[in-house]
Amino acid sequence: MLAAQPAAEPLIAPGHFAFEVMSGLRAAANRPNHPFQIEDLARALRDAESLEIVIEATPWTDVHRASTLADGSLRYADAIYVATTERYATTLLTADAQIERSGAPIRCKIITVGTAEDSSHAHHA
Repeated sequence: MLAAQPAAEPLIAPGHFAFEVMSGLRAAANRPNHPFQIEDLARALRDAESLEIVIEATPWTDVHRASTLADGSLRYADAIYVATTERYATTLLTADAQIERSGAPIRCKIITVGTAEDSSHAHHA
């Protein structure tokens, strides 16, 4: 979906992004009857690599900010994305609509994009 519309600026993600991608892909492939299968993994990783996302180390200032954001209903891993986005004074691109609805004191714009799974439920980044 992202590859069809090139980014207007570099895509940046905190260090745990790669682990979340792999975890999500493996979980999908292990789900019975899920359209994503383990043999799709290599292609999915190539597709992700083609987006040229810069994965950076997470500075302690982001860890501290994320702990404040996660005091509410925001998942800590998501709070790190928000903290990184705030530090760069840019927009968070996500497929997780719960981030915007969390009620956390977020100081950045959020764009939530739908996924094929989201659209089947009539439904961020």
